[in-house]
Amino acid sequence: MTSPSSPVADHRDAMMHRGFLYRDEDEVVDICVPFLREGLAADDAVAVVAATSNIDALRDALGQDAKAVQFEEALSWYQHPVKTIAAYDSFVKAEKPRRVRVIAEPVWQGRTPLEVVEWARYESIVNAAFAHSGARAICCYDRRLLHPEILAYARQTHPEIIDGHGPEKSDAYTDPGPFSATCDRRPLPSAPRTAESVSIVSTDLDAVRTFVAERAGRHGMGHDALRNMVAAVSEVSTTAIRHGGAPARLGTWVHDGDLVCEISGPGHWYPDALWGFAPPADSEPGFGLWGVRMLCDVVQMQADADGTLIRLRTRI
Repeated sequence: MTSPSSPVADHRDAMMHRGFLYRDEDEVVDICVPFLREGLAADDAVAVVAATSNIDALRDALGQDAKAVQFEEALSWYQHPVKTIAAYDSFVKAEKPRRVRVIAEPVWQGRTPLEVVEWARYESIVNAAFAHSGARAICCYDRRLLHPEILAYARQTHPEIIDGHGPEKSDAYTDPGPFSATCDRRPLPSAPRTAESVSIVSTDLDAVRTFVAERAGRHGMGHDALRNMVAAVSEVSTTAIRHGGAPARLGTWVHDGDLVCEISGPGHWYPDALWGFAPPADSEPGFGLWGVRMLCDVVQMQADADGTLIRLRTRI
């Protein structure tokens, strides 16, 4: 097997993002330990965010070197795609001017089909969010447990793949913009007949906030989640009126244990498929879709000739 420390692209400012499709813990040790030790020798900030079994195997194999590595349980780290991007962004910024080097293992088990798509999108967005960070990352995928669809996503979202040999360029790799756009083109189920709706006619949103709060409270949503959903709906509604036009419409209903709030209206009022996934620059004004994504569990967007639709989902 070719050493994973012989990168295809070695420019210091360019991110290296590899998908590693492993078969057992021994293979994890063979690939990841040299990668981690290379980082320690280069004085990189080195971290492992992985399944417990892989953390234990890597700690044992590293011996005394394990003391210089930050270890985190994957389950505590991979709870929300956009919040995970924010956490890695904070890590990269906090360690500057040192370079960050990470063994990562996103959590796929127990995800709904919708959540799987959003975590695949996360893996793609990483390439854009950290493109010039100089970060080095190997993302681990357990071939024994994961569905072939998820392994296919790994090949689409990582420029390089380690799969029994490599690293090699992934022929299936898709740039983040087109990949995210593909996620948004998946058809959304229609709102149920029981959905309640209200018109949004201006940026005076007191009635809209009350409407959302009453429905969320009626369905038993907790205070913090309710407050977050009201703030998210307010932000999207303001964007719809300012950049699309009045009237827009807000619909609410419950689906699979989620409160769903859908804002739709005329015009195209989001710029591209990557909007709101990466932390905004300090100079960017307003709360924005980044904040909306942080407040909700899932944000879905679609635009066509009839206008724009943004659907917000939060677990009740």
